[in-house]
Amino acid sequence: MATVNDVIPPFQLIQPTSLDEASEAAADLGNEAWIMAGGMDSFDWLKDRTKRTGTIIELSRVRELQGVREANGGLEIGAMTTLTDLAEHPAVLENFSMLAEAAVLVASPQIRHQGTIGGNVSQDTRCTYYRGGWTCYRAGGNTCYANTPSAINREHAILQASRCVAVSPSDTAPALVALDAQMVIRRGSSERVIDAADYFVGPEVNITRMTVLEPGDLLTTIRIPATWAGARFYFEKVRDREVWDFPLVNVASAIRETGGRIE
Repeated sequence: MATVNDVIPPFQLIQPTSLDEASEAAADLGNEAWIMAGGMDSFDWLKDRTKRTGTIIELSRVRELQGVREANGGLEIGAMTTLTDLAEHPAVLENFSMLAEAAVLVASPQIRHQGTIGGNVSQDTRCTYYRGGWTCYRAGGNTCYANTPSAINREHAILQASRCVAVSPSDTAPALVALDAQMVIRRGSSERVIDAADYFVGPEVNITRMTVLEPGDLLTTIRIPATWAGARFYFEKVRDREVWDFPLVNVASAIRETGGRIE
């Protein structure tokens, strides 16, 4: 397990002011750099010394990654848009209220003011053992410490687990999948678009990652099509307590009725 008995090791801080600059730095440095959005997940890792880096690329000055824009009846959401701004945006509330509901249930107001939608969907798992520096499958070991009856695993998977039972703690992820969102990923000067349903990966695909993001990639934009604008939504977060807590399970659905037929 990680032992904290020193100050955080020195690192180089890169603060790009444009998307081109940010994507170039990320692509050049690859796995030598740590990409920081709002910093909520990053600070936990770095202060606990479980993960270390020599370079941090901090994205708060990249204006192109911020804000919600209406486009063709849908939305384009910059990955650096804070959860508070997302939850309070008129277009989100009017046409895609489920996403606002999911965003407002993330953590606490203070964290939502700082945390971003891109960081929320890309954060690592909260597994106690993995976060604690145990050499589990996800950390390159050969066992899953959470997959035993007496383990600390109440927030872990009970279905479709493959060696590792850790899950994504993102509250907004199920809402984005239900809304048929697309994730825009930049690597250097190239760009690819992936359905939200394919953005998140399980251990059967890659046991070391929670998303398709690879070293050098940047999630830049989340696109929500007009498909479900104004539909009937249902979102529920089940948790042990009604204050700040990670989910035991999230449920998200979008329903549209046309001529008595439910889609």
